[in-house]
Amino acid sequence: MEEVNKAPHKPKSDIVTKFKVVRYGERYLSEDLAEQKLYCFRHQNAELKVTEGFIPIHFLSMLWLDEGQPLFLQTRCGGFDEFGYPVGPEYSISWKAEREPVPPVGIGEDVSWLSNLDDLWIAALNYFERKNSLSEETLDYLDADPFVLFGLDDYVTQQALRKLEKVPALMCEGTASTLEEWGYYLRIPPEETAALWIVEAFAESELPKPWTCYKGAGSIVCFFRSDTGMVTWKHPFYDYFRQMRDFCRQAIPEQVIQVRITRLLWEYESSRIETEHYQEPLVSPEYVEKLAKIFGYDLKREGCIVRNLRALLKVFARTYRATQDVDMNDVLVGAETLERDTAKYVEMKEEWGDASKLEAEFLLKDLTNGKITCVNCETTALCYCLECKDYLCLECYDALHQKGGRLYHAPFKLVICALCLDQPAKLHCNFTDKHLCKRCYAFEHIKGMPPDGKENPPRIIEYDKQYMRYATFAKERSELRASMAPLDQDEEVDDYASVLSTDWHPFYDSRGVKYYHNFLTGERMRQSPRRVPTTTDPGAPPDVKDKSHRNTEMDPALQPLHLNGFNSLDTGLRACKEAAADPNKRGRMRYGHYRINMPNEVPEQ
Repeated sequence: MEEVNKAPHKPKSDIVTKFKVVRYGERYLSEDLAEQKLYCFRHQNAELKVTEGFIPIHFLSMLWLDEGQPLFLQTRCGGFDEFGYPVGPEYSISWKAEREPVPPVGIGEDVSWLSNLDDLWIAALNYFERKNSLSEETLDYLDADPFVLFGLDDYVTQQALRKLEKVPALMCEGTASTLEEWGYYLRIPPEETAALWIVEAFAESELPKPWTCYKGAGSIVCFFRSDTGMVTWKHPFYDYFRQMRDFCRQAIPEQVIQVRITRLLWEYESSRIETEHYQEPLVSPEYVEKLAKIFGYDLKREGCIVRNLRALLKVFARTYRATQDVDMNDVLVGAETLERDTAKYVEMKEEWGDASKLEAEFLLKDLTNGKITCVNCETTALCYCLECKDYLCLECYDALHQKGGRLYHAPFKLVICALCLDQPAKLHCNFTDKHLCKRCYAFEHIKGMPPDGKENPPRIIEYDKQYMRYATFAKERSELRASMAPLDQDEEVDDYASVLSTDWHPFYDSRGVKYYHNFLTGERMRQSPRRVPTTTDPGAPPDVKDKSHRNTEMDPALQPLHLNGFNSLDTGLRACKEAAADPNKRGRMRYGHYRINMPNEVPEQ
């Protein structure tokens, strides 16, 4: 027999690499030489060429396959085994955008990480071949050394690892560097919360001209100077923020606050040079919020200190204009003032806020259930005076609040049931637009409704939210009446407006026009939030042009705000009085009235 001539096997010597290093990672350093040796490799390729290098941890490389799916290789520190021996680096292979491990593992298992890359790579190739996930050409290309395929045994990778040991670099794995990446660049760990403001300031700083930046290999940000053509990993302001980091680690907290306030005023001064014509005032919501953050306060929860922060901004600006620095005594006094006023506000809130809340939760529930009687005639109470703190029926309230100071009290009136006329309404029928108690709705009203009306569920009247809104209004309006006299003096207007509430605060824009800012929601509005809607045009402020001739009796801000209907300001004559005046209307109010809301109904001629 003739011997069949077979071509000898030739190992792959020249591999066209397609990898892209997403993250170079870092070298693992250990005092144990035996453990350190595990993180080094020594390879000999088919051409008998020996290469040596480091195996970094947190290394991530991506390889795009012809099938349009990415293949990833990642490393980590293996730690020690159960006997205390070092394991060395561990490897994980995944693919697709979802980073599915290859070969797949069960829920709760962690066998996707192995310390032997060759065994893991063979298992991954067997999985792809068994599932027919890849073509024969792709499998033939992947049948090579994974160190070479993913760029671990690459000259550029090893050179980058050696350089990263000496020179810090800014990473950017996404579209923009995160605060964690900026902190790692400055070597400020997340646990060092006192220095995180330096990381935020570094991230917000803009590159000076003619510097630009781009993302290079390994997600390293490279800075390019266009006039000289120089490319470097070092940010132009890196030395400045590194010195700032070293200073803050040695300085006392008051000195850090002083430096931050100086930088804040310097930032405002720089922005004023760039925008000469439309420069916002220093006392603006933006800088007030930044100053609060410097002192360690959150204006969303502690809006009571906005007035103090406005005054402190003026004090610091006056000193900075004269000496180009911030006085330490001003910082100490400001910190003490903010701490004292915050403690007073918390004490007041604990003393009065919780008590009113408990009262609303307990007594309002009994009032809406019809369990409280009128203090005057002992019938079912349907009204609560927020200033008298008495429970009254509607007739007794009207009789007792006709003259004197009680005329301007703020009542919280419940909606009366349209059928029984003596119980508070708990439901609002969306089909007939009636307010009903639960008993009348279940036993009488729903029986006279058509089938399509029964399928429309009623709306629950939320008296608790309305109560809190009207209680707040009563408190603010009492403060408004007490401050009516200073309102006529021009020098007191700003002082009055600065204590509107803990949420809304007045400011002036670059044109000198007043507006109001809410630090809790970030909203802004020109109209004063203290303006009470009128009955003719809800939401529109009263037209008061001359403050010296204000009529307190006609001022809507001083008039009582009634709740005569569900979510409305005026619903006309009450049903009980209308039924008493015209008995014929009582029948129409019970049944058949829903037909006015029937669709496609043609009125009778």
